[in-house]
Amino acid sequence: MKTETGPVITAGGVKPTVSVQWPREAFWLYGVVEPFVGWQFYQEYDHLNGETFQKFLDAL
Repeated sequence: MKTETGPVITAGGVKPTVSVQWPREAFWLYGVVEPFVGWQFYQEYDHLNGETFQKFLDAL
C-alpha cells in the first residue's frame, strides 16, 4: 500500500496531515540456469541473507 496524497482544503497556514502507509510484501527469488540443456532451479525466500542463501545451496 502506498498512501496517495493530493490537494486538500485546510485553514490558512495549517499544513494537512495524513497517515502514511508503507507496508509492502516482497520476496527474493534465487535461481540457477544451465543454458545448454535448459535445466533450471528456482526457490523463493522472504529474506536476502547468508542463511537463506545457504538453504538454497543445500537444496541445489
